[in-house]
Amino acid sequence: MSESTAIAPAIDPRAFRDVMGHYPTGVVVVTATIDGAPVGMVVGTFSSVSLEPPLVSFMPMTTSESYAKLRTADAVTISVFAHDQIKACRTLASKDPAKFNKVDWETSPYGAPQISGAVAHIHGRISQEIEAGDHFITLVAVDDLAVVRPTTPLLFFQGGYGGFSTTGLAAHVDETLISAVRVAEAARPQLDRLARRFGCTAAALVQVSSIDQTIGATSYGADTEVDERIGVRIPLIPPLGEAAVAWSPEQVDQWVTRIFPPDPEVIEGYRAAADKVRAQGYAVSRLDGDPAAYDALSEALAEYAGGELTPARDRAVRGTIASAKACFGGSIEPGEQSVDLASIVAPVFDPASDDPRNSGLVLRLGNLPQGVAAESALEWVSALQDAAAEVRETLRTTAQRDYARYTASDLRNS
Repeated sequence: MSESTAIAPAIDPRAFRDVMGHYPTGVVVVTATIDGAPVGMVVGTFSSVSLEPPLVSFMPMTTSESYAKLRTADAVTISVFAHDQIKACRTLASKDPAKFNKVDWETSPYGAPQISGAVAHIHGRISQEIEAGDHFITLVAVDDLAVVRPTTPLLFFQGGYGGFSTTGLAAHVDETLISAVRVAEAARPQLDRLARRFGCTAAALVQVSSIDQTIGATSYGADTEVDERIGVRIPLIPPLGEAAVAWSPEQVDQWVTRIFPPDPEVIEGYRAAADKVRAQGYAVSRLDGDPAAYDALSEALAEYAGGELTPARDRAVRGTIASAKACFGGSIEPGEQSVDLASIVAPVFDPASDDPRNSGLVLRLGNLPQGVAAESALEWVSALQDAAAEVRETLRTTAQRDYARYTASDLRNS
């Protein structure tokens, strides 16, 4: 038997998925109206096929119940998801019978549902179907198409969803980010004073997106090693960020959805932790909870700050962050004789509100002396809270313009 006709070795399905998972694909939803009701399926196998005649394709599984309905339709619409439509994508990919009630859509001129906010809509008819293993190669003859929202598309890569960025865009220093750092610099006098007084690191962290903070200003006391860079990203992923979100129910709701892996009992635990932080007015992380987990957390944060992660590495980093849960969510109890703190964080409240409300800025003490009595640790907390109150007044007065630019940029919801 020649080499050309030799039987190929069996391919391990897991290896096949792993290798193919290293190639990103776009994500679309194919929809139609069947018996007056919307039907759809999310696919990552959409592709352009031919210009003359105009043809596109997608490849559903032969066992797909949704495709069994779609293939009977007179017309279909393909909506190309935008990078910020992960929620809509997950909803339409679910088996929820009411899923179309939970996303925005309208009926196209061709009678099929088209998803609002999508990058593009492609309208056509299923013209040919080729069985290929456990999938069909389905060809769609295009009748009409248009770009309706010229933004970056949603991608599927290594089992996770994400967006697309070029090096030029990633390296661009946006004016709104500069305004965020200026807000943090408003805390400079207080940071310098705290660092000198307690021989520690003092930093101002400012929220720069719905999921990230950055270090906007730092100060170092005594012989503290300079180990934090301005602009380093710190994720708002539980257990991190309690003090940044605790005074906003909406942000707490978003915060707990980032837990990996998701677990209802753990989610409720983090909600309780946020309530505790709000009640006591500060957050702490303790080295006496699990020092090894804290060391692993530091390594994970360094990787996170290093740049965009693949979905596989993102899951690994989030898992490491979650494993440091025992170090967070605590307090300082009067009478403790040997307190080992990694950090204390206090919020700077919104200067435009009479009620305690998140401003996007927190102050943090780190590299603190170890094995101290609770009395000393509570003194640190009190001094940090006093400093946060001073910074709030600065944002209301002399730094009001910088804070107004920061809030106008809406960084916290981007």
